[in-house]
This record gives sequence, C-alpha cells and structure tokens, in this order.
Amino acid sequence: MTTAPGPEQRRLEPLVGRWKTEGWTRETPAAEAQRIDAFDTYEWLHGGFALLHLVDARVGDAKVDGAEIIGYDPERALYVTQYFGSDGPNAYEAELDAQGDAVVWRMRSANDRFTGTFDDDLEVITGHWELLDGGGSWRPWMDITLTKQPAG
Repeated sequence: MTTAPGPEQRRLEPLVGRWKTEGWTRETPAAEAQRIDAFDTYEWLHGGFALLHLVDARVGDAKVDGAEIIGYDPERALYVTQYFGSDGPNAYEAELDAQGDAVVWRMRSANDRFTGTFDDDLEVITGHWELLDGGGSWRPWMDITLTKQPAG
C-alpha cells in the first residue's frame, strides 16, 4: 500500500495553479474558427495522489464547464484522467515527460488528443488539439496557449 505520493505524482507539480487559456478552434468547411477564452485550475486532491482540474471556458458563444481527475496508474506506467463536463465525458491516457530541454504534456482519448509544451520557466504551455475524423486521420482542432496566473 502506498502511503505517500511518489515521483510520478510530484511530476505533475508544474500543472498546479490557475491558468489563463486563450486560443482558437480551427476553421472547417462546416464551421468558422471560434475564440477560446478560459481559466483552467489544477489543484492537488487530499493526500497529493491526484489532481483536480476545473474548466471554466467559452468557446465562441458556448459555455463549457467541467472537472477532471488526473492520477498515475503504475500498472500502465502512465497518467489516466476522467473528465465530466457540459461538453460531455471523456477519458484520457496521458504522459508528462522531458523531451530534450522541453517538458511536454500529452493526452489522448479515443477521439481527440492534445500536445502541450511548457516554456523554460514552466509558466506558459503552448498546445494544440486534434480530432480523429471518420476516416481514421487526425485533423487540427484547436490551438491554445495557457499562461500561469500569479498565486493570490
């Protein structure tokens, strides 16, 4: 039985805080690009074994609210998440790793995936989302930048 968070949990520390999220969806033949304006808040759940991620967003005229739990699964050697929100539920497998000099956060579900790269100070994440289309190909969906807000 684990009694204290391990290095896998502590690796999530750069996500902790309140982030201002801005960006755009990609234009498609069926829809114009839409502005994304959000706050994403990550905080430790009691004991420090998992993060709670709260979403408060506007995508175009749509309001999106949600909550996600992020934890580490040692049997699969990766992070798993469960999201519930006004835009529907989703579950992801995720990785947070150093790639060269950068820290990269990757998430993938059955239908979408995200890749975000932290800046050197771990204060800005530049990322993009992709959707899986009906033909089994990934297509660009959203481009976002998350900027960590001062504590307080």
